[in-house]
Amino acid sequence: MTSTPARIPASLVTGATGAEKRAFIRALIAARPAVERWAVLDNDGADLASGAAVAQLAVAAINSCACCTGTVELRIGIARLVRQSHPRRLIIAASGAAEPEALERALAQEDLARGIIVGPRLCVAEPRLAAALPPPARDLLQRQMAAADHVVASNAAAAAALQAAGIPRVIGIEDAIRLVLVS
Repeated sequence: MTSTPARIPASLVTGATGAEKRAFIRALIAARPAVERWAVLDNDGADLASGAAVAQLAVAAINSCACCTGTVELRIGIARLVRQSHPRRLIIAASGAAEPEALERALAQEDLARGIIVGPRLCVAEPRLAAALPPPARDLLQRQMAAADHVVASNAAAAAALQAAGIPRVIGIEDAIRLVLVS
């Protein structure tokens, strides 16, 4: 009898472009246990592959919208990355334009759901950036924050501003890293 392989934990990171997602993901990579192989799928154009030549870390990028026109590319990119690198954990950095509902549908497709389990879902938010966004982009960020398990603030002032704005489940970068490491 053959056993079904365990699903790989996948953390989904959303947020508006420029909202410190790159810094958060780099901090997350730096906290990765040296003996664990991880994979990062970059859909945000954050160029995470540069400077990421770290043992036990595979990085790949997809450039089309992960939640609409590039859904197939997202699924193929994840499958290829997982198949080639055999990671212990997968980090998916979604484009700032990613619609959370469509992204969830893509990640829930049977072929992916057999291999990965998504969680935690994190939205990196920067209050000053959010206030400066045009209404459609601000509304999208609101949907991303609502769909996230936690909203990640880059520092204490950002956390306080997000909480004052009524945003629930705000945590700092260090707490978000711990959350990913134990999931």
